[in-house]
Amino acid sequence: MGNKSNNNEIHAKDPAWVIAYAQIMARYNVWMNERLYETCATLTDEARKSDVGAFFRSIHGTLNHILLADRSWMARFRGKPATFKSLDEELYGDFAELRRERM
Repeated sequence: MGNKSNNNEIHAKDPAWVIAYAQIMARYNVWMNERLYETCATLTDEARKSDVGAFFRSIHGTLNHILLADRSWMARFRGKPATFKSLDEELYGDFAELRRERM
């Protein structure tokens, strides 16, 4: 109605809002990764690495992919090239090491 602005347009143009939103999402990412890895730690290594027909075959493969993708985006944000062999590259075969690198 009339000349009312869409609040999303206003926020998207405000750099302070964009930064605040990115910080909120980063905190959410940390919180959710902690919960995800706590849950995955209750599984045996065999269960985590079992091929369940997922795109990256297993839970472990999917966790590796998520870390690889996050590192790729962080490199881009820093203006550096994202270097990896493939999207399903295994960065860490050991769950404890993968978890440490994720956190």
